Amino acid sequence: MGESKFAGIFQQGIAEEARAPEQPAVLKALGRPPGKRSDPAYKQYSVLLKRQTHRKVDSILREDENGPDMSELVQQLLDDWLERQGK
Repeated sequence: MGESKFAGIFQQGIAEEARAPEQPAVLKALGRPPGKRSDPAYKQYSVLLKRQTHRKVDSILREDENGPDMSELVQQLLDDWLERQGK
C-alpha cells in the first residue's frame, strides 16, 4: 500500500507552519491589576472570628471607600501587635 490517506493533510499542515508569518508582539490585555493572591509576599490564611464581630467590622470597612479592606486591617493590627512585642 502507498501513503496514508492523511499524508497530504499532514504535509499541508507542515508547509503552512513553515510559511506562517511571525506573530507581532502581544500586548498585555487590559483588565484587573494583579492582586494579593498573585503576590508572593502574601499567603492566604483562615481564621475563626465571631460572626457578629466580622459583620460589624465588614460594615464599617465598606462605608469608607478609601479605607483598608479586611486583610489590610488585620495586617495593620498584627504589625502593630508585633511592634509592641518588640519583635
